[in-house]
Amino acid sequence: MSEMELKAARRENVLKHYAASESENKLKFMEGDKKATSEYIYPNQKEDAFNIMNQYYEHKRRVVSVVKKTKVGADGLMIELTKQMTTHLDDEFVVDPANVRILTGMSNEKWEKDMKEKAPECFKKKIFHHGQLKRAELRGLRDALIIIDELDTGDKECQVLHNQLKESGVLNVQYMEENNIRFLFISATMVKELYHLYKWGDLHHLYRMTIPETYIGHTEFLQRNIIREFYPLNTDENVDKWIKEDIVENYLNDFRIHIVRSTLKNASSIQDGCIRNGIECRNHTSSDKIDDSQLRRLFEDPLSGHVVLLVKGFFRRANLIPNEWKLRIGAVHELYTKVVDNNVQIQGLPGRMTGYWRNVIENGYKTGPYRTSITAVKQYEQSYLDPFGENSYQCSGFKKKKGKVTLIDPTIVAAKNIEGLRPCEGPVSSDPEDDIDPKKNVPIVIPMTIDEIERVHKLPTYKKRNILRELLKQYLRENNRTALADRLDEFDVRQITRPGTESSRKKNIDDTVNAARRNQSYCINININYRDKNSWQGILDDRDNRVIFILYCDP
Repeated sequence: MSEMELKAARRENVLKHYAASESENKLKFMEGDKKATSEYIYPNQKEDAFNIMNQYYEHKRRVVSVVKKTKVGADGLMIELTKQMTTHLDDEFVVDPANVRILTGMSNEKWEKDMKEKAPECFKKKIFHHGQLKRAELRGLRDALIIIDELDTGDKECQVLHNQLKESGVLNVQYMEENNIRFLFISATMVKELYHLYKWGDLHHLYRMTIPETYIGHTEFLQRNIIREFYPLNTDENVDKWIKEDIVENYLNDFRIHIVRSTLKNASSIQDGCIRNGIECRNHTSSDKIDDSQLRRLFEDPLSGHVVLLVKGFFRRANLIPNEWKLRIGAVHELYTKVVDNNVQIQGLPGRMTGYWRNVIENGYKTGPYRTSITAVKQYEQSYLDPFGENSYQCSGFKKKKGKVTLIDPTIVAAKNIEGLRPCEGPVSSDPEDDIDPKKNVPIVIPMTIDEIERVHKLPTYKKRNILRELLKQYLRENNRTALADRLDEFDVRQITRPGTESSRKKNIDDTVNAARRNQSYCINININYRDKNSWQGILDDRDNRVIFILYCDP
């Protein structure tokens, strides 16, 4: 059998197993299985998978990081991407199904179990959580796709995930390129890791998952007063306050299950409070776990009164609460801490309540309060939109205040842990002292087609200047900056460039575009001869099809 015939047979096998899983999910959904979904893979997940695949195929990325919202559907995305990558028609690009790996640094058997239940048969033996990583057989992979879910968990130096990747040799740029290794990193909370990945330059691409209209998340919960501030449940007074205000007086005879994350110290206080207020209290911890059948009955059988569920390790990141169970849940209270870890709060109980049930809540269904840190939620939403912006964020090993990073511990994706990587400069500094020059302006980014870029690039220098000057004038006038447009003819043109090397692209394009996205004044290549002049610079970007203008002028 030829190599071409072998790859065709592999594609056929993947599609057969994918179709079987699709059919099985449909049957389970029709039979009322709470974990089954109306569609095996949704259209937005298929579209996202296709876009990510093209980052590897067309742009030659080695790593794509997927930033998403909690419970937006990453499992479907991972399955769809593995299917598309292993059935791609280009024999030079297609991934060998035997060399797919879906990993996580989380110590979470349920994550592994759930992924294996949903994945096509040909991928089931390629899924490993923290406790099984030593069996992942990462050494010698070629034409491979390595997916790491919940990247920000278990990704510290010398932890199991790091050790396994390092020992296999895949944390080496030359090895990745010679053996055609591609990585996909996924998490709703990987701000720290993105700062490390920024230094990978064009080897890395940041992608945001599509958010369908039916999804509801932290922002909407906050706007609807469903998310409220948490407080310590370490005194009888506070415990009684939570039980009375959030449960008894809030829900009356609309009996619900209410979930609170506890510790050994406050568990007895919460239990005593439930006794005082006539509320049933149940433990659901690793040492005192409610088995699956009992838990199912608790959430699905009629309730004769309110039930408080004390949890510790359960209902954290990557764990699904079916929509039917969400309808049974009333109040939730995350564990209060004086020093807030944003990742923990976002991925905790309120994060488990996000998902595809916006229409239910918009139709007036009562739920909540979900108590957590409101500051953490606001910082998370700001960082989601602009991870390198002038915002604040804190989690284990990372702290940023108003854009200035004051602590960042290394992770497995830090430049020093990637052999052969030539790190680019980090994101543009947000230190206000960097912007004291009043002649700096926010860069301007204008889309262009590749044909337009080629045509401009081939022109003599004076014609390039004239065409780009007129394009910039038009943009300024369309954006109500007519006075500046009228002065543009008097400005010097510092240079018009088309960066080719990675270091040049990083400095002239990536950092400049990031400054534009953050609405931050920015300028480069201003030597002493131009300090007393008004000038502009044009940068042609033939990878992302745009022209970037940097203005250095008086207001």
